Amino acid sequence: MAAFARTVSAIQVRISELGFPGVVTFHVWHDEQAGQLRCSTASVPADALPFGGAYVLSDDLGTVIEGFLAEGEPGAMGWSSLEDVRNHSEQNTVEPEVVLMRVWARTMGAASHRPVSARPHG
Repeated sequence: MAAFARTVSAIQVRISELGFPGVVTFHVWHDEQAGQLRCSTASVPADALPFGGAYVLSDDLGTVIEGFLAEGEPGAMGWSSLEDVRNHSEQNTVEPEVVLMRVWARTMGAASHRPVSARPHG
């Protein structure tokens, strides 16, 4: 967690040095499909991050990291978790439960005074 805090501080200094007039958002998330803890920086507010699916903003970085650390075998899927695709059309179609990806974000820059909402993005 300290490494991410230092990264945010370094980005804030760099934005100030460059005189960047826009907004910059540093964000961290647990990519469950890849079994990775990831981070990135985007020139958009936190409620407009470039994810292809839904997400929810979290003020608690620890929760995001704990989700990653709780994986027994990151990125691996056991045989018991796989479905037989030959019988897929015969199965009842049940909508999967939608679980929003948790994203910790810190918005900074000259335009960061705008309030950040925690809305799903999709």
